[in-house]
Amino acid sequence: MKFLQINLMIFSSLVSLPNFAAESKPMNSQDPFESYNRTIYDFNVGFNDLIGEPVAKAYINYVPDPAKTGLDNFFSNLKEPINMLNSFLQGKGEAGFTSLMRFSINTVFGLGGLLDIATPARLVHQKEDLGQTLYRWGVWNEASFVMIPFIGPYTTRELVGGLIDSGYDPTYPYVIKTDQTGRAAFFVGDKFISYTKVVNLTAEMKQQPDPYIFMRESYLQYRTNLIYDGKAPQPKLDDFNFE
Repeated sequence: MKFLQINLMIFSSLVSLPNFAAESKPMNSQDPFESYNRTIYDFNVGFNDLIGEPVAKAYINYVPDPAKTGLDNFFSNLKEPINMLNSFLQGKGEAGFTSLMRFSINTVFGLGGLLDIATPARLVHQKEDLGQTLYRWGVWNEASFVMIPFIGPYTTRELVGGLIDSGYDPTYPYVIKTDQTGRAAFFVGDKFISYTKVVNLTAEMKQQPDPYIFMRESYLQYRTNLIYDGKAPQPKLDDFNFE
């Protein structure tokens, strides 16, 4: 393990890039799409209450825990090549090499990713996407909040970055060797697994004075934390629009 850590530090120094992002807020404190967002939010809540939550809770209650863990590991492993590529694009050589090692180890020795062998080996998962890369390179500073039907919250930078990520993601054409239909099925499966992790938070969200604002600010803070690798500066109260 010591040998691996030394190689990670050497590799990181070789591919390190400067941070081109300007000292600006990563998220738009306004909500230019609020009217649209609230409409889609109401639609998504209705879909959640009628279909999404019953299906998710049936999955949670009746699918055996080992199977749920395996599916979670599998979909998480599929994201490692994109994590790797975006880590390298951001100059995070150690993180990129870690993602490469995670994908290789879990795919080869973890039954195609069903078992997470890399995490106990101290190869920590770190989510990186093109939305984060665009901010780091100063291409897109303030992103706005936007709701997507059925899927849920996004930022504009994350949405555009995700569409581009899906175009060059090497996992599907070269590793899984599936077509666009198969890729769409994997996307839906991944989103469903992610949804089952947060479905129980819906009741808490509905108890807030304005559930939409609660969700919006929570999600913007989540994306900000990703950009700063969990070390985001504490926002000032006047940075957010609570009206």
